[in-house]
Amino acid sequence: MRIITNSAEETFNLGKKLAEKLKIPSTLFIEGPLGSGKTTLIRGILSHFGYEIIRSPSFLYIYEYPIPDGKIYHLDLFRVEIKDLQSKLNLDEIIDENAIFLVEWPEKIVNIEFPNIRNIKIKIIDENKREIIYDLSDSSNRH
Repeated sequence: MRIITNSAEETFNLGKKLAEKLKIPSTLFIEGPLGSGKTTLIRGILSHFGYEIIRSPSFLYIYEYPIPDGKIYHLDLFRVEIKDLQSKLNLDEIIDENAIFLVEWPEKIVNIEFPNIRNIKIKIIDENKREIIYDLSDSSNRH
């Protein structure tokens, strides 16, 4: 699916709609350049689950949000070096949990198997407009 959003609010609202389709366990690899709206989309997803204020994990790398029947993990890998990924995040400890994983900068992930990966790509068209391409169908997409 390809959609154009014309504001941060529309991107946020798209996140809320996408959240309705998420099942545990699953992973969203969210790609896009700096400032493209990845965290805004994730804020919308988390809003669907009752979280109105979220923190960007840019400096802590990962935040955990309890939800009914599991957890949501928001990973922001922008500042993590690939060689430090496993040691800084201890992903082995959480990867098998009953969870939804929302991963920004997933291209840094090497040799780590996340469950049911779906890809979302965000492209900047102009200051407010974004092209968002995604497929949340049941067939597993690999990064």
